[in-house]
Amino acid sequence: MKKIVWWSIPFVLLTACSNNVAQEIYPENDVPEIVQVLNENKSINGYKSITDKNDVIVAIDIRRMSRFSKDKIEKKIKKQLEEKFPEKEVLVTGDLKIRWEVEKIIKENMQTDKLKKSIDQIKSLSKEAT
Repeated sequence: MKKIVWWSIPFVLLTACSNNVAQEIYPENDVPEIVQVLNENKSINGYKSITDKNDVIVAIDIRRMSRFSKDKIEKKIKKQLEEKFPEKEVLVTGDLKIRWEVEKIIKENMQTDKLKKSIDQIKSLSKEAT
């Protein structure tokens, strides 16, 4: 019994540490500006982003030890993106539920009206206090 426990501990630790988030932007019209800002920041693992003509929403995955300064990281990235996109409303968050919604939009390849409704839903989710 002890041997099973000792062999399963490293397996559990290795599988728990391999949760990487891909870097995706949907649709791919403002990719260079967003990628430049997000790749400069070393305190994030990955990101998912959606854009339309009025909004830029970026869900970031913050590194473990950087989570203590999550608000600072979000504000810094938001400020940089607002400088790149002054005509758009920018939302940057490390919230998991918003990242799930962004992943759902990317997976379904939503277009125009459905995309706008989903973006409005994400904005309302971001205002909720959890």
